[in-house]
Amino acid sequence: MSIFVRIWFGFSLVLLIGSFFILSSLQQQIKPNIRQVVEDTLADNANIIAALVADDIAGGLVKTPEFDQKMQATLSRVLNAKIWNMQKSAIHQNLYITDQYGRVIYDSTGQYTGQDFSRWNDIYLTLKGQYGVRSTRTDPADENSSTMYVAAPVIYQNQLVGVVSLGKKGQSVQPYIEAAQRQMLIKASIVVVFSLLLCGFVAWWLKRSIEKVRQYALALAANRQQQPYFYSARELNDLVYAISSMRQQLEDRAYVEQYVHTLTHELKSPLTAIHASAELLEDALPIDDQQYFARQIQQQTYRLQDLVERLLLLAKLEKSDEAFELQALDLNVLIHNLLAQRKGIIQQRQIEVQTSFTGSCLVQAEPFWLGQALANLLDNAISFTPAGKTLTIKLERVAQHLVLQVINQGPIIPDYALSHIFERYYSLPRPDTGLKSTGLGLTLVKEVLDKHQADIAIENRADGVAVSIYFNA
Repeated sequence: MSIFVRIWFGFSLVLLIGSFFILSSLQQQIKPNIRQVVEDTLADNANIIAALVADDIAGGLVKTPEFDQKMQATLSRVLNAKIWNMQKSAIHQNLYITDQYGRVIYDSTGQYTGQDFSRWNDIYLTLKGQYGVRSTRTDPADENSSTMYVAAPVIYQNQLVGVVSLGKKGQSVQPYIEAAQRQMLIKASIVVVFSLLLCGFVAWWLKRSIEKVRQYALALAANRQQQPYFYSARELNDLVYAISSMRQQLEDRAYVEQYVHTLTHELKSPLTAIHASAELLEDALPIDDQQYFARQIQQQTYRLQDLVERLLLLAKLEKSDEAFELQALDLNVLIHNLLAQRKGIIQQRQIEVQTSFTGSCLVQAEPFWLGQALANLLDNAISFTPAGKTLTIKLERVAQHLVLQVINQGPIIPDYALSHIFERYYSLPRPDTGLKSTGLGLTLVKEVLDKHQADIAIENRADGVAVSIYFNA
């Protein structure tokens, strides 16, 4: 079972158990609370009636038919009241009146007239000057058969002349109790269902968020990914930051190890050549041989310098997580400036350069890095163009792209090398000298163009090689 299902199940179980106990407690409180309200109302009514019938009791009128008719007419009034969406059409109360000794002198039901009620709590306590109330069941086994009686003293000329006890059956308020319990159950069920859905959503959100963190951690193993951000989840953001920091530290260590290893490997060949040439120069050699080995030392020194500079440049590019700050750049101007800087080597190699620029040459780019990339591309094209051949540079708009083509006449790239041409330290021998370069130039070109979201393609042609760069227009 998934941990997130367990979390949801645990939350749900706690919620259901807690809701059950709380709801049970509230359900049990409804009945006594309603009965308290009923008792409060009966106490008010009993005291009002006691004040109204004081004169009748003192004058002995409560025993007359007229008094009974008046009371029966009052208690049998037809009502049209809607209470809590329940229709009330009759008065559900009865009363009896006792004299100052507790003997019943009037009973609205006609059952208890003449009986001694002085021992019932409602009458007994009221005669003693206390608050009198009782609840009596007609069926001891049925709690709903109880009738509540609340008594009030009848005072006439500062003398206790009797007691009025007002009764209300429990069955008359039972519908309200059941309605309140039913409404509470419905609302509690809605709250519980909503809470369960909310718990499910939280568990799903937590699972989805942690899955994002997991995918981010896995993706970091292959390449750089944009860090996910979670609103109202500082702990998850801290976790993402911790993973990113850990990856950065491990990557930095691996990066240094890789570069130390590769740099050591790449430095070995030129250092060996310099060392061998220096040893030979210690001997007495003809002047031509001395000049030859001196040139070898000079060439290898230049190669070492070029290797270190390009490694530093590529390292700076690869370790930067920030996006380039792009600005409008005229490729026409940039390319002509780069060609002007290489005018000497072009003339020395007797290469003919042809340029063709059509339409707008503006592109959104980072000037320094794009200049470095195109400089490496031109250097590579010049070095593979034999003397007397042509180097063609075209710039035109095709559909949604601005396409830059650098075409050099010369030997084609072997098929086995086409898929490796952008790999680090991969290089082919130059056609005139047979020497290889650092193998970092085209790697730098590819890295820079990726940062510009531009595509590059290399293809062989009948008389040479064409490199095409596709910028987003």
